[in-house]
Amino acid sequence: MNTPVFPNLAGVITLSDVKQKGSGSYAADYVPWAKITQLLNEHANGWLPELIAEGSSYVHKAPNGTGYLCIQFVNGNCATPIWPYAITDNRNNPIPYDKISARDLADSHRRGLCSAAAAFFSLAYELWARDEVAQASNPETVETQPEIQLQQGTPKPAARQRKALSTNSEPSASVPVKETLQQDLINNAVDLIQLKLDRTAQIAWIADKATKWNLDAAGSKLQQMTVDQLQTCIDELSGKPDIKK
Repeated sequence: MNTPVFPNLAGVITLSDVKQKGSGSYAADYVPWAKITQLLNEHANGWLPELIAEGSSYVHKAPNGTGYLCIQFVNGNCATPIWPYAITDNRNNPIPYDKISARDLADSHRRGLCSAAAAFFSLAYELWARDEVAQASNPETVETQPEIQLQQGTPKPAARQRKALSTNSEPSASVPVKETLQQDLINNAVDLIQLKLDRTAQIAWIADKATKWNLDAAGSKLQQMTVDQLQTCIDELSGKPDIKK
């Protein structure tokens, strides 16, 4: 097969595509495999991933008795080189060949596809190389702007002062109690976002919550959350370690 000049997809992913799993020293940024394939379909249309079989099996046996996949992208008569990818468990340990399940194969295939896309097309290479991921082109979406901008131009008391106000002060008769409670929760969430997450993680975390709860209206995603959703966010953020300054 001929080897063409491959599409260069460096810079295609944006901060709104980046998710985070784990916490503290175990936190890891990633782009979901479904997003990677969508971007491939959009920017490298015609390039399809294939598994190379060994005999009747797609799992190749390593010398030490573990298994790996061989992945390549094909476009008509053109193909990338073969990209080997180890079949591992959720702790990234290689799995013995005779214990590899269908789930292990499928999970490693999805991860291997992303790895090969980074290798051949530079798609999401930034996460592997620890390079900065660009913001999306639309600066108005909350996914590309820290939620702390909610409070810009509006002086607000410090966190401890706000806590005292919320516990010791009666809400104004002209402001519904529910709205007062919701604003207190938003303020608390904003403080925790600043305290617990760096800029990249802030955007990814908010985007993840917006996707989870279908918060698709324009403007602040925190303001679109219900009281219960805000409390869930606060509980989750409270369990995270403070970021190092």
